[in-house]
Amino acid sequence: MKVEFVKSTVKDFPPCDRPEVVFVGRSNVGKSSLINMIVGKNIARVSKEPGRTRMINYFLLEDKIYLVDVPGYGFAKVPLKEQNKWKKMMENYFFHRKENIKMVFLLIDSLAGVQPLDEKMISWLRFIGVPFTVILTKTDKATQKELSGTLKQIKDYVGKEAVILSSAKEGKGKREILRRILSEIL
Repeated sequence: MKVEFVKSTVKDFPPCDRPEVVFVGRSNVGKSSLINMIVGKNIARVSKEPGRTRMINYFLLEDKIYLVDVPGYGFAKVPLKEQNKWKKMMENYFFHRKENIKMVFLLIDSLAGVQPLDEKMISWLRFIGVPFTVILTKTDKATQKELSGTLKQIKDYVGKEAVILSSAKEGKGKREILRRILSEIL
């Protein structure tokens, strides 16, 4: 699979010449790891430390689609002032790129379940009218009972929307995510 890093930016976005698929979620939910698993290369920087991704990172997939890795929301170990800058950056990004964004993958940790900030993100994505799919991450770490509970909780928020189970460590969900990116977006 052909993928290349394009740029890290705060507001100087690439031209709107390709559709964008955005990966959002709480800090340390596995956005960068999931991108690496999907493309089969360690192209997105991964860290165990929450808040490592601090800019909007663009990757070009098959010369056709931008995969966009954004800073997480929540418990990053950075000052409140920095978190507020990230919030403004994200609002600016979604405002200016809304027409170009064809799908948002909202990542939710299978062990943590839907958190208040996830609820806000779901409401906000609906408010701005951007299509999204929930990806349940780190399923390899959850028991069947934990997965069932989290799935029920997610369905209470998103209804009959698709929920994809994934594990970057095991490669779980890769085909379904790629199918959704390549067939539904192009």
